[in-house]
Amino acid sequence: MKRRALLAAAAGLLAACAKPPPPPVRRRLTGADLYVVDPAVLRAAVLTDERVVLQGVAIDLRTVGESERYLVRMQGRAAGDLRLPNAPKGRAWHIYGLTPDGAETLVTVRKMLMARGTAADALEVTVSAQPGLVPADLLGAVPLRIDLLLDNRDGWFTLVDGVVDLRP
Repeated sequence: MKRRALLAAAAGLLAACAKPPPPPVRRRLTGADLYVVDPAVLRAAVLTDERVVLQGVAIDLRTVGESERYLVRMQGRAAGDLRLPNAPKGRAWHIYGLTPDGAETLVTVRKMLMARGTAADALEVTVSAQPGLVPADLLGAVPLRIDLLLDNRDGWFTLVDGVVDLRP
């Protein structure tokens, strides 16, 4: 009898621990983030259909009210990260970091903008996955989630989670 009670208590404890993971933290990438991020830590993770081939992730910086545009490409494949949730069946994570050239571009652009006195809030920042090959049956509805890692202490946050139409 004691054994059954102990097993029931253990099962209840395990059930309490097996709650679903918390929803992803959502926020935007800002100019302030890019002014302080360590290029060696910066990572982008793209969750999409496992058949999609990606070239990388692009961070597009524009100064509000000016025509100049700066593009930082994240094309270096990075190792998986256990802090990311498991990919659902049929989907896969593609994780990218900055290559040495990408890190140099980020640091150079950051120094140039700061030397000009460009305020962090005067930067418009967009992030996009750069598809290489997308199966024809997905073009109208490509599942896409982009997460970023700026700081190992704060962990990953989600920029976008939805479906993208790539038809012309």
